[in-house]
Amino acid sequence: MVWMMPVRAQDENLEALVAKAQLAMKAGQWEQALDLHTQAVTSFGQDQPLEKFGAQFGAVFYHKGVCEMKLGKWTDAMASFETCYRDFPNTGRDSGNRFQHLALCKWGEAAMGAGEWEVAASRFAKFMSERDRTRDAFPHGSFYVNLAICHYRLGRIPEGNENLEIASRNKVDFPTPDSGIVAGFQALVGAAIAGRNEQVLLDFIGRNRAALMPDSPEDAGGSHLMLKLAGDALAAGMQWAALAIYQLIPPASGNAALPPAPDAIRLAAVALIHEKAGNVRGAYACYLQLEANHPGAGNRESSLHQLVRTASVIGEFEAARRYAGRLRRDFPGSAFLEEIRALGIDPLEGPPVVPPPGDAGAVVSKALPDSREFAAALDLYQGRKYQDALAAFRKIMRSEAGGEADAAAFYEMECLRKSGDFEGLEQALTEFKGHSNLDANRLRQLEIHRLRDAVRKGEWERADAFANQLDAISLPADQRGQVAFCRGLAFENAGRLAEALIAHNMAMTADAGASEDVARLAAIRVMTLHLADPEVRAAMDRWGTAGDDKDSPGLFRLKEAAAVAALFERSLGAGSPLPDELGVLLKYRDVR
Repeated sequence: MVWMMPVRAQDENLEALVAKAQLAMKAGQWEQALDLHTQAVTSFGQDQPLEKFGAQFGAVFYHKGVCEMKLGKWTDAMASFETCYRDFPNTGRDSGNRFQHLALCKWGEAAMGAGEWEVAASRFAKFMSERDRTRDAFPHGSFYVNLAICHYRLGRIPEGNENLEIASRNKVDFPTPDSGIVAGFQALVGAAIAGRNEQVLLDFIGRNRAALMPDSPEDAGGSHLMLKLAGDALAAGMQWAALAIYQLIPPASGNAALPPAPDAIRLAAVALIHEKAGNVRGAYACYLQLEANHPGAGNRESSLHQLVRTASVIGEFEAARRYAGRLRRDFPGSAFLEEIRALGIDPLEGPPVVPPPGDAGAVVSKALPDSREFAAALDLYQGRKYQDALAAFRKIMRSEAGGEADAAAFYEMECLRKSGDFEGLEQALTEFKGHSNLDANRLRQLEIHRLRDAVRKGEWERADAFANQLDAISLPADQRGQVAFCRGLAFENAGRLAEALIAHNMAMTADAGASEDVARLAAIRVMTLHLADPEVRAAMDRWGTAGDDKDSPGLFRLKEAAAVAALFERSLGAGSPLPDELGVLLKYRDVR
């Protein structure tokens, strides 16, 4: 605190007291700092302090309010900031209170702590209208997030979205902390659930996907919060919004040191979403992945039961017997066994489960470059603007060398893959020389590029060899989906259509459809295979007539195809329209 007026004896005493308080604040000793500021107010602020010390005395109340906020004394802090703003105004003659308008901003923050959302929003608005743009420095990103949260808590979703999108669009320039954007999104989810407005969530996610995604699989806090928000949406009956939120969670990196909980929880929830939509085969694919990749999950007994049940529903009776045997062996006292016997399933004892090993040398994924240019390119990539991202990464490749250029080259290949330019991908893969700068997870992706290339060229033996190598390790969800899609195409080529349907459902559900290029193509293959089924075509012809057999396998698969068509429109298509030849399926969506 700098005293601008001539120093008198009592000023010296006040200045010494304030100096001690400032030192305590710098040391994080908030109780002591508050005591000292309170002493200053008691001793020097009772008798016309504005006339005696000038507007600068407002700083004592401002810092007193900061200490009170640190200690959670929200109402006291509001009063301190109000006094700083109201009682010590700057004038042309005396402009010594450099905190006058900043006190409005802090007043709003204290009101948020007290849960007084209308007061907070009004103080923030007043600050923006009165602040001195040359003098009042404040954290723009956090300010707009806070204002958004206030609007959400007041049920004013459009106003909240406007401010949260300002914060997210200017994430780098402000900067806006990722934790702030997620906190704002959490408030939006709460407001949407309270208002039973699912569409507003879907629209916001569609516009701001890149800003909402946690930076990496290692961001466990961000991933677990997204899991909670998706679960809240699902519990509120907003299954499409839940699916969209699950798609924001990055897949685990393959690092054995990290807990697999997000992937396992997401798979269980996505299974429920697919079954509720009418795609039981998709639920079965989720439970297959849970058993294969997460046999140590805490809910394994229940997921094994669901695996047996869904296998029997879709006619995979041999698989149902095999997994029923695992349930009986690993959970001999399970209450689910009686239900399984009631289904007429005779458990078939199978070998112990041996999950695929993780990479022995996997540690934490290598950090991506933190330059402004790379961050902007990555935001375009995560926002699914692949052509713009491709141009940005290529610019980095031309101007940089070493690790940043190699990371950009990796994402160049990812942009080519996701935009369907597989010839360009093959050329980029051939030219890539930066293997030493990639971690195990990204090196695996290069192998999957080679698998995709073999499938594209119809080199099925080479594709099978690649797929067998990849199946021998535990893959993160997005890579698991890519391999499953390639397997599905191979099964189609071999005429093994039932296995192809399951593989494509795995590709759709591995990461809830976040790998939208894979999920979109896999969904199209599922619908196409169903439509080519003579029993499905017969069920379409009989739909709604006297000859409509409610229990026919063809009708069951028709409804499954219709469910995938609905999932495609709302999520798996990632904004792409349902192909015209598959649009006919939407008329069969009702559940009878």
